Amino acid sequence: MAKFQLLSRPLGTIERFVIASDQGAELEILAGHGAGLNAWRVPVADGTRELLYGYQSEKNLRDTHADTNAGVRLSPFAGRTNMAKWHWNKKTYLLENNVSWAPHALHGLLHIRPWRFISFYAEESFAELTLAYDWVGGHPGFPFPYRAETRFRFSGHSFQITSIAENRGASPMPYSEGFHPYFSLDAKIDHLELQLPPVKRALLNELDIPTGNYQEESRFEKKTLIGDTFINDYFALKDPAAKKAVISLYNPKNKEKLDLSQGLGYKGIQIYTPPDRQNIAIEPMTHEPDILNHHRDFLVIEPQKSLSFSFKASFAVFM
Repeated sequence: MAKFQLLSRPLGTIERFVIASDQGAELEILAGHGAGLNAWRVPVADGTRELLYGYQSEKNLRDTHADTNAGVRLSPFAGRTNMAKWHWNKKTYLLENNVSWAPHALHGLLHIRPWRFISFYAEESFAELTLAYDWVGGHPGFPFPYRAETRFRFSGHSFQITSIAENRGASPMPYSEGFHPYFSLDAKIDHLELQLPPVKRALLNELDIPTGNYQEESRFEKKTLIGDTFINDYFALKDPAAKKAVISLYNPKNKEKLDLSQGLGYKGIQIYTPPDRQNIAIEPMTHEPDILNHHRDFLVIEPQKSLSFSFKASFAVFM
């Protein structure tokens, strides 16, 4: 059985933890920047496979994170919020327009913030790191105090992330959740195959905001070569009550695959293929973007109550 340890490897001035197995597997987390997944390494026959895109230096992160947002937790909203403002209970809240390509707020409020260490626990088959961030509610764009906790459970060839949000205020709190990992599989994504569970694609307006309408999605019903397909879409699960939904990424050349399994709580997947085609963002999300405005299937956390969400990524060689 493997033995695990927690290592501290700062990325410049940014706190970075590595859960390391004595069998060579590592999971790297940027506690100092959004509780971000920054690397996942597994030993394979020809060396070590890098399965996540991450930042190689603090300068690289500072220069590119606004456009990539690699690996971070998305809380208390995932994806885009239209015109960087939202409405609830007859009030309007103003967020920051934090992207250059549209007048929106993107990816929540905790994705650039330093998270604090809570605990680390290791057994023979896995290790678990817990980080937390306490949002005090002083921000005019989201004046609801809550605690976000993220648990990273790592077993070498798989990891599971559990995200918890606890309302610490005196009034109900609107909420949505997501994660933003970029996966790679030893080839440009043009040469990889993608398979999705039964989904439908959200239709967007000219500002890339969902209209509330959907289109049937069959391109990746079966294992299908991505090729030069560009994807920047939200795919709603047709059966969001299913115990899990699996998104699979295959490399037919070396017979390797990644499975992303979404548990209860996540109702869809945002997928993005970056211009360099070196990796693919597969993002578990509780709702389609702009949930704070359209309120379709809205989540509300009552005072002193919490919600949790989980997903799992697994690596394997297939026949």
